[in-house]
Amino acid sequence: MKGFTLIEKIIKSHSNELDNEIYPGNIVWINLDLVTARDYAGPQVIDLFQKNYLDALTFDNKKIIFTPDCYPYGNDPKHALDQEKIRVFARKHNIRVTDLGSGIGSHLLFRRGFSKPGDIAFGADSHYNILGALGILGQGAGDVMLAFAMKTGKSWIKIPETVKITLKGEYKWPTTSKDLALYVLKQLHEYGITGQAVEFYGDIISKLNIEDRITLCSLITEASGVIGFIPPDEVTVEYYRKQDIEIEALTADGNANYISELTIDIHDLGLYVACPPHPHNVKPIEEVLGTPINSIIIGSCTNGTAADIREAAKILKNQKINPEVRLGIVPATREDFISAHKENSMTTILDAGGNFFGAGCSTCAKGQYGLTGGETAVTMTTGNRNTQGKIGPADVYLASPIVAASTAIEGKIALPKTRDD
Repeated sequence: MKGFTLIEKIIKSHSNELDNEIYPGNIVWINLDLVTARDYAGPQVIDLFQKNYLDALTFDNKKIIFTPDCYPYGNDPKHALDQEKIRVFARKHNIRVTDLGSGIGSHLLFRRGFSKPGDIAFGADSHYNILGALGILGQGAGDVMLAFAMKTGKSWIKIPETVKITLKGEYKWPTTSKDLALYVLKQLHEYGITGQAVEFYGDIISKLNIEDRITLCSLITEASGVIGFIPPDEVTVEYYRKQDIEIEALTADGNANYISELTIDIHDLGLYVACPPHPHNVKPIEEVLGTPINSIIIGSCTNGTAADIREAAKILKNQKINPEVRLGIVPATREDFISAHKENSMTTILDAGGNFFGAGCSTCAKGQYGLTGGETAVTMTTGNRNTQGKIGPADVYLASPIVAASTAIEGKIALPKTRDD
């Protein structure tokens, strides 16, 4: 009997194709569980929908969500008008809107139980594939594809080849899941996974919480991969159980046909920093210690959770940020913002000299929170993108929240010395 990888099983369950049509490279039609759009592409999707489907209804208003999260509170007249267009269209079609201040759309899908393992969700987000951390097939899509999906509930997908990655070993503090993600990104970029899906295995996986898994999977885009999957396990089941949602573990078949298999040794992993001008230009922190940093942002869909903010606060407690440094915190969601406040992380960081911005996206594209660099001001962000010119003309480094917090104190890339548990 033919075996399927995790992504193949999910695609098969959403198509009308027979087993022999589910193989890498084949293009099949699928039924979507969820379609979303944000304020970056949502207005264009609406324009296309109204132009091509005059006076038509969407396929299912309960399976569509608008998530304005890119441009905070209409930071210029164009974005304010775009966000208004989304609200007007949503009211007309009775579509849910997680409006400004709610946070990053992809995070809200699992934080609020809008999507669950085994689902397929399409949205206007190049990092939508972070949903693979929970066993959800999330894919970024273009304007035309999303307009069609909102009308029909369908899309086509080219079934990707799947690489099986086994992470061997363990690591300990001050190494974090961000260091793991950066190290794995470097290995995968060198190995070559362009256009392929990845499934992660290894003893370390069961020790990663949901936030850690999101961090790991969020950098697959930067390795030119389609998606990174962590098969839903007891950690995932418990996460949804807290939302009163019952799910089942989801695994690949034992005889699944992987295009290749790779083991990555992560035993006693150190600290890593992604250096300009690309995310995969990853180096051990020792090679860049002392590099002056002027602007630091802790946030984005990669490391903007309450857990990330908490780790930074432990480093910053009873400390002061270097006067030459600007530190900003951008929580991923409103829930993360509330937790940071309740846990006193917010007060600790404000006392140290940091600043908080509204929940949402950060440092991926121009116009977002965190673009406080310039021609000469060097930025460090906990995000997943440092391509020169994308978030500013000067150099940008990627690092973990604790390295970012330590750097904020020193004014230069620094090793974490202590933390207050």
